[in-house]
Order: sequence, then structure tokens, then C-alpha cells
Amino acid sequence: MTYRKYDDLRIGQTFPDQPAMFHVNEACIHGFRDVLRGAARGEVASKGDIAPPMLAAVYIRPAQNALKGPPGGVHAKQVFQFHCPVKAGDVLSTTLEVLEKYDRKGRRYLVSGTRTTNQQGTVVTTGRIVSIWGKEDA
Repeated sequence: MTYRKYDDLRIGQTFPDQPAMFHVNEACIHGFRDVLRGAARGEVASKGDIAPPMLAAVYIRPAQNALKGPPGGVHAKQVFQFHCPVKAGDVLSTTLEVLEKYDRKGRRYLVSGTRTTNQQGTVVTTGRIVSIWGKEDA
């Protein structure tokens, strides 16, 4: 696999070329809810056909993967803002934008933002991810 070079990333650059699509269905919602229940020992994460909010960590992943960073990177911090519920039947589109790049203590950091809309174009989730870029081969 060919990995993207940190120096080739530009502020404002978006990934992927076309928004990453994710189809939310009842099986997805129920499966994710079951995982959360197991972790929380019986707490109800959401009700009915509304997806648990942290499903966002799943539906933004294809956009995040489009960066194609080298192995060894560290997912340092992530924050989501939830604007409206995600429901079974929604078709979500996510894009990721490079917001900031900086060096600290010899490591390269990348700050990116995500924006997810549903099939009506309504923003459902926005987020911010801080990553330490993996080491690139010379």
C-alpha cells in the first residue's frame, strides 16, 4: 500500500475525493447497541430506531482511512458534536478536512475535522481529531 506523506497534506484539503457513504440500518443500530450494553452492563444507549451517538466513530472511519497515513500513527484525541439524531434508513456522507499541522517534541501532528450529513443534507455530526502522524520511510 502506498502511504500519503505528511508534507504533501495541505490545510483545507479534504478526503476522500467523494464523501464516504455509510448506510444506517436496524441491524447496525442493534449490533452497536449490544456492544455498548455489554460494556456498560445493561445501560440503554439509545431507544427505537435512533442510533447510539458513538456510532459516529464507525461512520466517519472510511473518511479517516482515506488519509492513508503510514503505520504507527497515534489517535491522540477526538471530539464529536451531535447536531441531530441518526436513524435507521439514513444514508450518511462524511468528509474529513485537514485543519492544522504542527510539530511538537519531534513528532508531527495532524488536526482534522469531520462533517457528516444525512440524505437530506442536514448536518448530523461534526468532529475534530488530533493524530500523531506515523513515521515515514526514507
